Amino acid sequence: MRHQIFHHDASVFYVHKTPTAQGWDLKIRLRCSPEAPIERAAIRTLVDGEPSFAWGERLDAQTVGPSGQWWEVLVSTQVKTFAYRWLVGLRGDEWLWLNGEGVWEHTVPDHADFRVQLDGLAPHEHLCSSVYQIFPDRFARSAQTEVRGLPEWSTGWLNPDPAQWNDDAAQTKLFGGDLWGIIDHLDYIQDLGFDTVYTTPFFEARSSHRYDAHSFEHVDADLGGDEALIALVDACHQRGMRFLGDLTTNHTGVTHEWFRKAMADPDSAERGFYFFDETGDYAKWLGVETLPKLNYNSAELRHRMFGSSGVVQKYLKPPFNMDGWRIDVANMTGRFGQSDLYESVASELRAAVDAAGEDKVLVAEHAHDFTLDIRGETFHGAMNYSGFTRPVWEWVTAMDERTPIFMGSPVPVRPQTGENFVDTTEDFSAQMAWNVRAASFNLVTSHDTARLMDIAGDSQRARVALALCYTLPGVPMILYGEEYGLASTGDFNCRVPIPWEDVENQAIDNRELLRVLGGLRKGGSALPSGSLRWVQVSEDVVVFMREHQEQTILVCLSRCGDNPVAIDDEFFPGRAPDTVPLGALSLDNGKPVASLDQGIAVAVWNGVQ
Repeated sequence: MRHQIFHHDASVFYVHKTPTAQGWDLKIRLRCSPEAPIERAAIRTLVDGEPSFAWGERLDAQTVGPSGQWWEVLVSTQVKTFAYRWLVGLRGDEWLWLNGEGVWEHTVPDHADFRVQLDGLAPHEHLCSSVYQIFPDRFARSAQTEVRGLPEWSTGWLNPDPAQWNDDAAQTKLFGGDLWGIIDHLDYIQDLGFDTVYTTPFFEARSSHRYDAHSFEHVDADLGGDEALIALVDACHQRGMRFLGDLTTNHTGVTHEWFRKAMADPDSAERGFYFFDETGDYAKWLGVETLPKLNYNSAELRHRMFGSSGVVQKYLKPPFNMDGWRIDVANMTGRFGQSDLYESVASELRAAVDAAGEDKVLVAEHAHDFTLDIRGETFHGAMNYSGFTRPVWEWVTAMDERTPIFMGSPVPVRPQTGENFVDTTEDFSAQMAWNVRAASFNLVTSHDTARLMDIAGDSQRARVALALCYTLPGVPMILYGEEYGLASTGDFNCRVPIPWEDVENQAIDNRELLRVLGGLRKGGSALPSGSLRWVQVSEDVVVFMREHQEQTILVCLSRCGDNPVAIDDEFFPGRAPDTVPLGALSLDNGKPVASLDQGIAVAVWNGVQ
């Protein structure tokens, strides 16, 4: 276990900031075991590139509410992201370092320093949100679907029963869902506890996934056109919900108007929007012939994408009024061979989003370690595949011969212990600003992965995975249909429709679980912005606390079995919880014991801690 003696992260539970005319004044606190033999404590940071130490003082018990020993350092800074680590002096002239990776006797490098972002933060509404992801063609049909008929590029309608798809689930076959169908089900989505809808692309395209944009000028008529998107966003806002779109900045489709001009006229401005070699061949995303890669050496391309009337801002402003973008293949945008324009392109993209309003959010698709690419100054956060999705898969998987392969990996997912799960999540999180982690998507599945039941294998493990999405730092993003434990079809094709005519007869029903978890995020402060403290971890059970000045939440999760869990926590609140929304919690001689309900127990203490 990490941080057994010292407890700190860069959440508001430990870091208090006050804006000044020059920057920020910070109060940074360290929590320690009551008997820890600490004599001195300092934070080590960089000032204009040079190491600097600020020494702290021990706070008396009347100054802070929670139990334990507290130390506080006061420091002022002008930087937008403040990085630091603790230097702790013990009796006997022993010195220890504390950073995001743990406690160390030896000198450590800067890569895992705690980081707190002070400016350019994600909007509060995003940090408190619960996101429902929809693949529009497969979610819900409206009455207009049959009226429109098939587009000319499609090879037919999909069978309504995914079990009959076999090879029919090709990208050129359609189920017929549209944006009007989403509007018809917004009350359903909100009732599940979600307050943000995120859809995969809605642009004109030549496939069901629409990542091969034919044009960025309009919403695909087969999804309802511009009118439907305007109506959908407006319907979300009327309900107090938000809407996020999906934009591919890395490539277009081969039928895109820009690419057709580039191919037809070597002297056109659009020719510079793509990479061509001396033979006239073009660069493609991962070699896919239908997806030519964009070249951001072109100033005109940047203008059309990021300018005041460009693609990014167009859909964030009236009449569309979207609340933000998820950027497809963000990690590859601006990068090709020796040309690496990622930072400048990401900065222009963020500036375009900020120009549309301070309440807009920008989230990156990034399937591997994003800690070097995303630090909060460009993207607010990312889809946290590496630091959340994969370790959750590894802990909850009931591995058999059909265990899915994780994105891009050459081997199937292998089961790991609870200890390894925690170590993996913390290894990645240690290298990102706390605010980036809090703004990133916690997802166990998406339109690009297998379905949750393909991975977990049983309903308890699936429920535990969903609970982790909501209770660990980050924004939960749940793929449509996981409320019913929908199964993939064929070779882990997750893009199956919800059987709306038969939802009450599904074998799995996670709707109430999602309602409870979503309510905890919406109605409290600990899950959106509280600290994370691991209490105890074993092969099959993890217990952690989310702590905020106004609320404390204890989470106990077991991937198999519901045996009572005796919890040993020296900082446990000194009273019974106010509510226990999942499972039960009793006190045995003052010591808490969690009784699990299908692998989950959650207890809540409200009030100033």
